[in-house]
Amino acid sequence: MTALANPLPFPTKMPETFEPLANEPIFDPAKHLQIEMPEDVLSLADLGYGADAIAECPTDFGVASIFRVLSDEGAACLLDVCRQLEAFTTSNARIARNVRGGTYRSRFLRNLCQSPELTDAMSKITGIPLLPHTIPHQMGHLNYNPLEIGENVDKWHVDTLRFDFVMFVTNPTTVEGGQFQYYKGTKDEVAELAKAGKPLDPAKMVSPNMPGPGYAVMQQGNMVVHRACGLNAPGERITMVNGYVPRDVSFPDFSRFDQLIFADPMDIVASEYGRHVNWMARERATAALDDFAFGANPDDLATHFEELASLMLESARQLRSVDTAKMEHFGDG
Repeated sequence: MTALANPLPFPTKMPETFEPLANEPIFDPAKHLQIEMPEDVLSLADLGYGADAIAECPTDFGVASIFRVLSDEGAACLLDVCRQLEAFTTSNARIARNVRGGTYRSRFLRNLCQSPELTDAMSKITGIPLLPHTIPHQMGHLNYNPLEIGENVDKWHVDTLRFDFVMFVTNPTTVEGGQFQYYKGTKDEVAELAKAGKPLDPAKMVSPNMPGPGYAVMQQGNMVVHRACGLNAPGERITMVNGYVPRDVSFPDFSRFDQLIFADPMDIVASEYGRHVNWMARERATAALDDFAFGANPDDLATHFEELASLMLESARQLRSVDTAKMEHFGDG
């Protein structure tokens, strides 16, 4: 059963410790967006995935070629906001300097990430209806270059969300290194190489040639292995990652609380994750109520309730895994 969800509004309450920026531009999609469609798209099959793996995904979309998101003015405004937010960087075992939850602090960032025009474009690129991610910390994630030259911004990994784009905020043509890369292979292939202590095949590493700030790559993040390289000389590198959820919530969720806890404050991410799961359960149940008709098949009803129970039980398992969870990534390759 297809269950097209209604959007979940951004929380009206803000975390107490997240002070809003005092001076920032006002987002205007007419001035700040300049969305262009990518020329090419790789499917999951192009990346090496088989029919069974693809069937578990909302779409066979894999990764798109470079496309433009922001106008010159929009890129300049976002850079100003990101430089202000840099004061709030944190670190984890994968990333030396990042800002998550910036949408609570910056209205510009929040309105950009939730822009209907932007969401519609990402839906067109992936071929399915999308919604802005219902976990605020999965919107407008910012990565800043490590202070140590040569250290990778992020390790090879797959994301804790279905769909996201990676956009350069700074100009990638003015620094040495700092490439965004994805691997033209499956995550199972990369996991096997990492387990065996073998390097990734350089011939399968793709480094899209970003022409400037405000350009991005869209991907099915939990299926595409990717990383962010470090700078080879002093410079500034900032990227923004914006997440989306499929509007059809009948597909299994991929919001990994057991991974988010390594990047976000426990009390905040637990609240956000619980809100997200409750939203998914409500939307699935609402779709079933709206689809009511006499003559229901008992087996179909049983499957519906089993899937609903599976969502809740898996979420509960992740919430209870705090003491045993381990951060997942594939290393520096």
